[in-house]
Amino acid sequence: MRIIVLKDITPVVDAFACIGFNIDLNKAKGSFSQPVRYFVLLIGVIAWTAALAAYTMQYLTDVDKMVAAMTINVQLFLTTSKNLIFLARRKRFLHLNEALERLALNGNESERILWNTTNRFVLPITRAYRISSELTVSFCVLLPILKLLYYYIFHSEVVLTLPLPGIFPYNYTLPFYFILTTILTILLVYLCAYTIVAIDGLFGWFIYNISAHLQIMSLRLEQILQLPIEDPRFHRHFVDLVNYHKEIIRLSLELDAVYAPIIFLEVTSSSLPICFLAYQLSYLSDPANVPFMCLLMSSIVIQLMIYCFGGEKVQSECDQLCENIYLLIPWQNLPQKHCRLLLNPLIRSQRVLVLTGYFFTANRSLLVWIFRTAGSFTAMLFALKEKDV
Repeated sequence: MRIIVLKDITPVVDAFACIGFNIDLNKAKGSFSQPVRYFVLLIGVIAWTAALAAYTMQYLTDVDKMVAAMTINVQLFLTTSKNLIFLARRKRFLHLNEALERLALNGNESERILWNTTNRFVLPITRAYRISSELTVSFCVLLPILKLLYYYIFHSEVVLTLPLPGIFPYNYTLPFYFILTTILTILLVYLCAYTIVAIDGLFGWFIYNISAHLQIMSLRLEQILQLPIEDPRFHRHFVDLVNYHKEIIRLSLELDAVYAPIIFLEVTSSSLPICFLAYQLSYLSDPANVPFMCLLMSSIVIQLMIYCFGGEKVQSECDQLCENIYLLIPWQNLPQKHCRLLLNPLIRSQRVLVLTGYFFTANRSLLVWIFRTAGSFTAMLFALKEKDV
């Protein structure tokens, strides 16, 4: 039976292809399909982040304009950081995926069915995430065009606004520069959308892979315990089970290592755009921005849920494995020497597999903490607004 592999998760593979990266393991492994596109767009995002930073510094005394600029600037910074981290560690990402899939290929028919059953949820999740991200950037791009048409048709005025604010070394209100800047903005915002879909979607794929392997280990344990303990196959399969568990732990630690800086940046920076969006929705200067802000808020929340609930899923699967080992093994019927032998996997399974961001543990509690932090920042912005008034 054929197993589900990463190239079957089309939203993630297509997102990597859009930014110029090739992760098809059957082709040139770890190579760029469009290196010029990738690096030009990456430099463009960095340049636009600098333009937004300059805009923010110019309007530091204007809370409304500063908050509007910082909302986008934080997301651009996060996107650029994810890009650079993935670029520096791309071989480790691909080797991790290859190891997880190779481990699944060694399974029998029932194990492959369990692998496919667990990993089939990745496709609808990543597809929904991609749709949410594409809708967000589409509203970001279309809003200035709709404003231009509205003012021209109903007020006979030409109002030129960019999808993203910024300070540039030229007058962007001139027709040529405005069209050029708008086109560059469209390319850059879509790069941001596909970058987060690719890297965050890949994380979700890894989470379900680890969970599937932990469930397969429980299945193998049930099959081993059906053999008589004196059967030579029992000892051989038991040794294989122990080695399989050690490999799962090694791959889980590698997943934690490669994603730790991304989780750290995600946790430390995501509370800021949530805070800024809540502030803007409370003090609406332009009601036309409401759909974009709501979509951006939903994308950020989904982004956080992928990491926090992903870490929670691995931890709960680990706890379930420990419980299965304790309940499935008939300890009362085993000789003492065999009990001592079987204690090794039980003790090892009690080692909780957690995903961290150096200082954080990715779980549901972390998601609550992020929203509480965002609430505190929002209260501070409200106080600054009232002080200015």
